[in-house]
Amino acid sequence: MKVTLKDIAEDTGYSISTVSRVLNGSNKISTKTRREIYQSAKKLKYPVYRSINGDTIIDTLTVNLVLTRFHVGEFYASFFEGFNSAASNNNIQLSMTSLRCPFDKALKRIKKLGESKNDGLIIFAPEFKNSEYRKVSNVLPDNFPIVSNGLIENPIFSTVTFDGYSGGYLAAEHFKNQGYRTCGIIRGDFDAVEARYRSNGFRDYIFQAPEMELSWDFHGDFSFESGKQAFRDFQKQEVKPRAVFASNDAMCHAFMEEALMHGYDVPGDIAMIGYDDLPICERHRPTITSIHTDYQKLGEVTMEKLKELLSNPKQEKGVLSLVPVTLSQRESS
Repeated sequence: MKVTLKDIAEDTGYSISTVSRVLNGSNKISTKTRREIYQSAKKLKYPVYRSINGDTIIDTLTVNLVLTRFHVGEFYASFFEGFNSAASNNNIQLSMTSLRCPFDKALKRIKKLGESKNDGLIIFAPEFKNSEYRKVSNVLPDNFPIVSNGLIENPIFSTVTFDGYSGGYLAAEHFKNQGYRTCGIIRGDFDAVEARYRSNGFRDYIFQAPEMELSWDFHGDFSFESGKQAFRDFQKQEVKPRAVFASNDAMCHAFMEEALMHGYDVPGDIAMIGYDDLPICERHRPTITSIHTDYQKLGEVTMEKLKELLSNPKQEKGVLSLVPVTLSQRESS
């Protein structure tokens, strides 16, 4: 049976004239109304061929990727390249907004993005706490599609992130398989849930393996400088670990540079594993073993979750989806 404008009007509660104006590309209708009508048209399989601002309704989505800590470097370059590829594969027009500002200003910017013609938002804000995500939720329209890539406890929004616990676990397992028994860890920022997951996975494996020992535990903050600080602390230890897991590649790179300058052999004296598997891992000498995180896969899963929220806005929020990680073995271990 052919679907008509009347069917969409009855499904949404809007008048036939409003439905008609939206599907004919009117920009004078609110974002909330247009979104509900598009969703209904998609659900009822109404053929929509017209375009608005060059984007085919339903088939092409406009999504904004919001970053709060964007800076020049391999991590964000890899992150954005992965998401850009995923967006292209999913027929999504992806733009990026950098919010390096106080939370109150960031909240106002996010509110404006929710009121614009974006079909959804992706937020990567590692420093946001539960209470701040709740404030973000309060300023956005009801059922606005939003996915977070920042891991928090008891997520407010649907969250897609890497399985950091398994990453730490894989690092410790690799050390055991390589015959290393005394291990150390350079942790990330303690306030970051992701850092705790990586640390917990590493520590849990070691504590469950009777022949292994965690002999050194340094609290870093994911920065290159904290990797240098970690090495200075390592130097002070009377009993030094044979193998060290750094919770990201920046700290691993810095620690290794300091170790090599001080005459240590890697992996002869110290075996090393990083996390993120950034391009530096293959360029460095010796090459760096690292936990591989596939940013295109992260982007793909994130886009799929956004599409699910668009097609079914009332589905359960706060669902956590973990993207698997693997270990890329190289010379440093």
